[in-house]
Amino acid sequence: MKRFLVFSLLGAAAAFAQEPSAAATLADAGVGDAAAAAAAAAPNGAAAATNAAPKKIDPKIFDSALNDYFTGHPKDAAPKLFDYTENLPSTDENYAWAQFFLAKSLIELNLRHAGAVYLARIARERTNPAVLPKALEELQKLTDLPHDEVMIDEQVFGALDLGFLPEEVAGYAHYQQGLVDLRVGNERWATTHFSKLPEGSAEASRAKYAMLVTRLRTAKRDIPKEMVDQFFELAKDEKLTLEARNDAVLAVARLRYEQQDFKGALEAYGLVKLPLLDTGRATLYLEEAWTRYQLGQVHAAMGLLTTLDAPSFREEFLPDKYLLKALIYRDLCHYLPAKRSAKELTRKYADSLEAVREREDLTKDARLLRAASARGNTKRAKKFLEALDLEGEQLGRFAGTFGDRMFGYMTRLYDLSRAEGQRVYTERLNESVRVEADKLLRAAEQVRLMEYEVGLKLYERVKRGSKLVALIEEEPLRPEQVAFKFVDEYWNDELRDFRFSLKSRCIEETAR
Repeated sequence: MKRFLVFSLLGAAAAFAQEPSAAATLADAGVGDAAAAAAAAAPNGAAAATNAAPKKIDPKIFDSALNDYFTGHPKDAAPKLFDYTENLPSTDENYAWAQFFLAKSLIELNLRHAGAVYLARIARERTNPAVLPKALEELQKLTDLPHDEVMIDEQVFGALDLGFLPEEVAGYAHYQQGLVDLRVGNERWATTHFSKLPEGSAEASRAKYAMLVTRLRTAKRDIPKEMVDQFFELAKDEKLTLEARNDAVLAVARLRYEQQDFKGALEAYGLVKLPLLDTGRATLYLEEAWTRYQLGQVHAAMGLLTTLDAPSFREEFLPDKYLLKALIYRDLCHYLPAKRSAKELTRKYADSLEAVREREDLTKDARLLRAASARGNTKRAKKFLEALDLEGEQLGRFAGTFGDRMFGYMTRLYDLSRAEGQRVYTERLNESVRVEADKLLRAAEQVRLMEYEVGLKLYERVKRGSKLVALIEEEPLRPEQVAFKFVDEYWNDELRDFRFSLKSRCIEETAR
């Protein structure tokens, strides 16, 4: 069933092969000159004050700021370094170092985006070659957290001259530039960049994964077995994060499912390793339930569907759950439960289906919004927007310490960044919500067909000359057959072990 490749496999690569995003409106304001940014965003009076001639400051303020920073007082160092960078020319010998330590001070004050802006300025201006490698190393560390992908990944690492960088930073830059080539469809250039990655490095493994996913997106129906084997090898690569290894093994499971190798798919699903105390992954259990259904293991499949009713999964967007439950009931001739399961989908998602039919703004539908915001690029954009909101709130604590000029600039910087982050998030959300709406419509169409088929079975006439076999009463389970009485208790370590006792009601008709 192509469902798995469409709704999950390509999304699993989002962390490595990001979709293209629009150029940031903060390209000049965030990465350019601070005074220019303040003047662009400020009202007339503030702009006039900002454009005033720079005040004279004692160059020794740089040494004082460094002393504050290295003695553990970044809050005192930051305003001094800001004044230094604002009032001395970029040709000053300590100008780039002042930018660097200002960025470090802001990062230690949990104003990471503001720090990244200054580090990106160092990478763009390159006034001091000795500072550039250190600034890039700090920027690379920030990429593990929600960050401005346009400013850091594309405008800095995606546009670097790679001839003079340290090996580790150069490897990350080659990886990012290879991703840019993959996004525009130039696999040959991407291969050139990826070939320069140090063998055995984490970037090399991530590049292999990105290349495999890109080839899978362009592959035709017949997916070569070699591709499955390559994904399986990456799933064992300890240099990748646990999330990346899980994505690789899920790719193996889904590809095997498409190739009708259901046993192999089930084995692959069993290799997914969740972090300790993790509540589980709803999509993982649903996909495993479909696989067990294809293998005829209906009791295990129904047990997995039961886990999806656990409180931690009740907000998950899983319309296929009701379709699978209806299919199992139908196959075992439980026609009324099958009909109820089919109707359950239309009842639960009635508001969302109505919004789709009426062509309303789908981003205002709570269920579709929640589902779309949990997808690859949209999820990352939302997390970055949330990080900006949090840092913007924290900025208020430094109003008195930073002084009016620095605090005003930082406030405008975060306002501009948030406006751009909101634009990117909205753009990605509109695309993701359409995908989720399409998934819902397809599931609703299938359950309507299921209701029709079940209705025919319910009212099917008995053939002339046939006789019904009396129903055999089911014996109640004996105490030794019951592990415990289920009272809606869900334990994380038992979610995959539920079994649903459901006997077939299908009756064979025998001719006289």
